[in-house]
Amino acid sequence: MTSVDEALSREVERGMTREHLLRRAAALGIVVAGGSLGPLAEAALAETQIKRGGTFRLAVSGAGASDFIDGQHIVAKSDIARLMTGWDRLAYIDEKFKIQLELAEELRAEKANQILIRVKSGIEFHNGKTLTADDVIYSIRRTATTKLGLFGNGAFQSVDPKRMKKLDSRTVRLFLKRADVTLIEAFAQYFQGIVPVGYAPKSFRGGPLHTIGTGPFKLKSFTPGRQSVHVKNENYWRDGQPYFDQVVITNFPDDSAKVNALLGGQIDAMTDVPFAQVPVVRRRNNLKIFISQSGAWTPLCMAVDQAPFTDVRVRRAFRLLANRPQMVAQGLSGAGRIANDIYSPFDPAYAGDDFPQRKYDPEQARSLLKAANQENLTIDLITSPADTGMVEGATIFAENARAGGVRVNVKNVPGGELYGPQYLKWTFSADYWGTRSYLPQAAFGSLAGAAFNETHWDKYPNYPRFARLYRQAVATVDAKKRAQIIRDMQKMEYDDGGHIIWGFKNLTDAHSTKVGGFKVDRGTLNLNKYGNGFRTIYFV
Repeated sequence: MTSVDEALSREVERGMTREHLLRRAAALGIVVAGGSLGPLAEAALAETQIKRGGTFRLAVSGAGASDFIDGQHIVAKSDIARLMTGWDRLAYIDEKFKIQLELAEELRAEKANQILIRVKSGIEFHNGKTLTADDVIYSIRRTATTKLGLFGNGAFQSVDPKRMKKLDSRTVRLFLKRADVTLIEAFAQYFQGIVPVGYAPKSFRGGPLHTIGTGPFKLKSFTPGRQSVHVKNENYWRDGQPYFDQVVITNFPDDSAKVNALLGGQIDAMTDVPFAQVPVVRRRNNLKIFISQSGAWTPLCMAVDQAPFTDVRVRRAFRLLANRPQMVAQGLSGAGRIANDIYSPFDPAYAGDDFPQRKYDPEQARSLLKAANQENLTIDLITSPADTGMVEGATIFAENARAGGVRVNVKNVPGGELYGPQYLKWTFSADYWGTRSYLPQAAFGSLAGAAFNETHWDKYPNYPRFARLYRQAVATVDAKKRAQIIRDMQKMEYDDGGHIIWGFKNLTDAHSTKVGGFKVDRGTLNLNKYGNGFRTIYFV
C-alpha cells in the first residue's frame, strides 16, 4: 500500500464520502484519473458506505386486486416492480440505452434468419434447478404463444417456435421466419424474463413454480392489490449482490398516500412523486428527489374502430384540441417536453421533430368536427392516477376542448378499473408507456396481436401498409434505409393515428438518503430500473 493510498483509506475509515475524498485528494496534489480512487481506497470506501442487510420498502401505485406477478408479463407499474425482483433476461438495456448481456454468454445473429444463444454456466433458479437451453427454449416459446397475450408477444412474431434447436445443454439456435434486426433488443426488454420449463400461464395463480426465476430475490408472500414480500436469493449468480435481506413492495391507493408515507418514514422510496409535491419532498434533508430524463409518455388513446373516432377528421380535430405547452407546463409541472404524436424520441430514426409541430387550434378542430358531422360532441375520457400526468393531462385537455365545441367528461377511476376487464376496450382513455425504440414499441402497442393495442390501430383501413412497412423495416439491415421505412410508418401514425402524444415526461421519484446506489440514466423504468432489480442499491 502506498502512503497516498494509506492516507486516503484512513479518511474513508473516518466516514468521508467519495466526493469529499476526491476533493481531499486534489488538495493533496493527487491526480485522480477519471474520478477513480486507488483500488484499496475504493474498496475501503465501498465497505464503509454499503451496509449489507435490512428491509427495503418501496411504495407503488397498482392495479388493485388485478395485480399479478409474472416473469414475462406486466400491465401496471406495480407488476413491473415485482417482476424486477425475481427474473433476469438474456440481455438488458444499460444506463446509456445500450444493450448488455445478462444471462447470455453469447447472443448474436449468425445469419439474417438465424440467432445463436448461449447462456452462462452455473446459474440457478430459485428452486436450485440449473438454467439450461431447455429453459431458454421454453421461455421463448411461451412468449411467442399468441393465445397467452404476453406483453412481448408482438416482438417475437419472427421466431419460428417449432424450429428452435438445442445444440448442447447451454446453447440454442433460433430459426426465424424472416430476418429481424430488432430481436436482440427484444430479448433485452425488462419483461422478457427467463423462466423454467413448466412455468405456468400468465399470473401468480396456482402453484410455487409460478414464482421461480433466476433473479436476486425470491417471492415470500403476495396479496394482490396490497403487498408483496421478497427475500434475498442466497445463490444469486452475481457475486456480492443483492445487498438487502428483503424487499417489501406496497400498493398505495393514491400518490398523496405515498408521499405521506415517505415523509413519515414508513417507506424508503416511492415512484412518481406528484409534481406539486416535489418542493415538499425537497425540503426534507433526509429525502432525495431522483429525476431521470426519459421518453415516457402518457397518451390519450382514441379507438380508431369506435365512433366517433372511426372518422379520421375527428381524430385530427382532437389532436388540435391538445394545448401541449400548457399540458407540459401544468400537467407535468414543466418536468418534460412537448411531443408531436410520435413515440420513441431516443430512437435514431425518430422523426417527430421533422413533422410540423401540432399546435392548439380549436377553430380548425371545430371545422373538422363540423365536416365530420360531429359538432357539439360529448364524450367520456377514462383516466386514472396510475402514473403522474395521466389525470392532469386529461383534465387540461378537457378544459381546452370546450373551445372546440367538445364536452369531455373526465372519469378518474382507480387503476384497478382502468386496467380491469374493460382495458383495451375503452373508446377514449389515458394510458402510460415507458421508453423504447420505435419498432419494438410498434410491436407491443400498434401491430395486430400486440398485447396493448389500445387504439385498435390494426382496424385502421390502411393498416396493411403499416404492417408491410414494419416487416420490411425489421428485415432491413442498412440503418439509413431502415430509418426511411420507419419514417414512413411514423408519418402514417402522425397523419391518421389514434394516439394524442402531448408530451414526454421525466421520471420523478424519491428515496431516503439512507439508500445509495441509484444511478441517473435515460429512464426506461422508475428509480434507475428499480435499482436494477433491487440488486445495485443498498443502505448507507
